[in-house]
Amino acid sequence: MPLTIVALNLAAHDRAFDPLRALGGVAIIHADYRSSWADVSARRSGIAPTQPETISDSLRAALREADVVFGFVVPRDLPRLAPRLRWVATPATGIDHMRGSGVLESEILLSTVGGRFAPVIAEHVFAGILHFAHRLGTFAEQQRQHVWKMTRITRLAGRTLGVVGVGAIGTAVAALGHAFDMHVLGVGRGDPRGRHVPHVDRLLHRLQLHELLAAADYVVIAVADTPDTHQLIGAAELAAMPPHAVLVNVARGTVVDEAALASVLRDRRIAGAMLDVVAHEPLAADSALWDLPNVLLTPHVATSTEDYLPQAIALFAEDVRRFQRGERLQHPFDRQRGY
Repeated sequence: MPLTIVALNLAAHDRAFDPLRALGGVAIIHADYRSSWADVSARRSGIAPTQPETISDSLRAALREADVVFGFVVPRDLPRLAPRLRWVATPATGIDHMRGSGVLESEILLSTVGGRFAPVIAEHVFAGILHFAHRLGTFAEQQRQHVWKMTRITRLAGRTLGVVGVGAIGTAVAALGHAFDMHVLGVGRGDPRGRHVPHVDRLLHRLQLHELLAAADYVVIAVADTPDTHQLIGAAELAAMPPHAVLVNVARGTVVDEAALASVLRDRRIAGAMLDVVAHEPLAADSALWDLPNVLLTPHVATSTEDYLPQAIALFAEDVRRFQRGERLQHPFDRQRGY
């Protein structure tokens, strides 16, 4: 009996699934499941849904046959809809969008792309850092106004980069920091003694977070979304940063107290912030963050490259091969560790 894979909202990339078909013993069913940004944001924040979802008859039929579901967002109460389900694979880095689906509370295997796209996220981080260091926003505004005015820029060499969360993404950010000849500090999980993280000059304990924040010219948030990182960066942490510092968040919006951040940015108690994520996406039209001149907003696009999905599907194909052979997947989600 073939392994039946239901791929959600990926029919446009059907040719990328050919390596799975070449494995043999695999049946792929493309199905549509639509979920709004607001619903995904609510899931990430752990907010209960207020509206019922619509499941088409064709999707219900496909899920009844599914051994594996592959997609960014899956229906609520998925274990009930898919009684044969053994594995859910998401082409995403995190799993917070799976909240409310019933998968996290089940024993169904769950996997992600892990740190596969960490390098491009690191590139996006440095796009934000360079935006502030080289005053690109200022020069763009001067261009709009036809103003030719020289302003000093900041070199990155010799500056201190603080990375909060030194997993795959944080390590990739640290590597680029070293490429720019920056001094790199990192905060990770657990006791840092005897632990080496590539490209991190000094690894600090989570309890030393304020020390990192006080020393860094640029602070990058790259922690996993877990209960202990919820609003990890609050008013006290922002107050620890020097006035010239810039904050970059490519983790999750819930890691930062956005009201406190807006306040320190408005008062110029830190120089700026680049946010690829916010707590509730899309960002509310009345959010103060829209209009602050020292904020650079990008709409959760740090991994949105043209080849993202083909690469994620290729990664999934390798995992299907492993699954068929009873081998360990590349990036299984660890329910005990929370990432």
